[in-house]
Amino acid sequence: MRRGFLPLLLNYLIKTRPEPRPPDRPYKWTINTISPRLGNMYSPEEEAELKRRNYRSIREMIRLAYTVGFNLMDPSRCGQVLRIWTIILSLSSLASLYGHWQMFLRYIQDIPRIVETVSTALQFLTSIAKMWYFLFAHQQIYDLLRRARCHELLLKCELFYRMSDLPVIRTLRQQVESTMDRYWASTRRQLLIYLYSCICITSNYFINSFASNLYRYFTRPKGTYDIVLPLPSLYPAWEDKGLTFPYYYIQMYLETCSLYICGMCAVSFDGVFIVLCLHSVGLMKSLNQMIELSTSELVPPERRVEYLRCCIYQYQRVADFAAEVNDCFRHITFSQFLLSLFGWGMALFQMSEGFGSNSSITMIRMTMYLIAAGYQIVVYCYNGQRFTTASEQIGEAFYEVRWYGESREFRHLIRMMLMRTNRGFRLDVSWFMQMSLPTLMAMVRTSGQYFLLLQNVNQK
Repeated sequence: MRRGFLPLLLNYLIKTRPEPRPPDRPYKWTINTISPRLGNMYSPEEEAELKRRNYRSIREMIRLAYTVGFNLMDPSRCGQVLRIWTIILSLSSLASLYGHWQMFLRYIQDIPRIVETVSTALQFLTSIAKMWYFLFAHQQIYDLLRRARCHELLLKCELFYRMSDLPVIRTLRQQVESTMDRYWASTRRQLLIYLYSCICITSNYFINSFASNLYRYFTRPKGTYDIVLPLPSLYPAWEDKGLTFPYYYIQMYLETCSLYICGMCAVSFDGVFIVLCLHSVGLMKSLNQMIELSTSELVPPERRVEYLRCCIYQYQRVADFAAEVNDCFRHITFSQFLLSLFGWGMALFQMSEGFGSNSSITMIRMTMYLIAAGYQIVVYCYNGQRFTTASEQIGEAFYEVRWYGESREFRHLIRMMLMRTNRGFRLDVSWFMQMSLPTLMAMVRTSGQYFLLLQNVNQK
């Protein structure tokens, strides 16, 4: 039976391990070794400052996660209370589905009106699915985020311990720190853009509803106007109650819960994806920098095989982390991609209707909706493409080192890693597609077809 390639590689590394060092520098040569001297990459003060700096980069996401029932810093703290709050939010939003269904039944012949009802209902149903997945995968998500926030994979890298006596480590450390800082800065930019986009669209829905009801209350006689809820829905039994307590307040509460989780749950959940994806890309870029220096003059020829082994062990850690990120998001994101196929087409249809009826409110609202919903998928596809591209560059880095002038053992390790890196890392959407720019373009084309279909149905 054909054996797997990775076990063969590990067996080879174990069989060809170097002789043990003198007692003053003991170590074990295994892939799971964690050096007790983690300070060689970061001192205790630098490690604490790193955690604070990375927390500041994602603090808005962490605080918003609290409001939807998740503690991304310490799951054990207030865990039971937060779970109860998550269940209350999700059940309240599910209850509002009744209002959307009644709205759909009453105006089933009015295509422009039911399109917005259906799109918003699908949006908060997707958010509820994310909340429940968050509820059951909370520990896994917390662990991945913790490892990213403290750069655990870099702390585990044997390179900074076993090669600490070489001048290459100072150069390498500066490059790695610069790379990771650049990707954390990119993470913060994406999070803020996404946050502001979601705040704009949710605020538009809520403020328009609140202001319209307030205006009608003071300018029209009681019982002569219909209330406007944050999301398009209808409760027939309370339709003639107006702003009477408690009927109006119950409706506002249910629809506000749905509206809130549409925006804030998206920022919390998708924000975690942004952090983990870009951290993975930063780790891959850092690994490339380690590999590129393996044949530099700063590494003595007799230490280059040992240096390369450290790079291989770091590669395996990065591969395992990338696989965990993919497994964590691959299935739950399928509902989001499926929703976006319909949502974009519906939003374009609403924009065209608003343009035709000179409704500036509809135009502005649908423009903001497209920006927020579009950016949501762009985050997945664009970062997924960066993830895939960075993994493909690892094999190129192994090939581009000056291996042809090295020892036989060094060249043999390079050949094995070229075979191993033929299969790069990727982020999948269930079993159907890959998070990439071609997927994004295919979704845009499909959404355009749905838009044309809705226009044809409305004209008939």
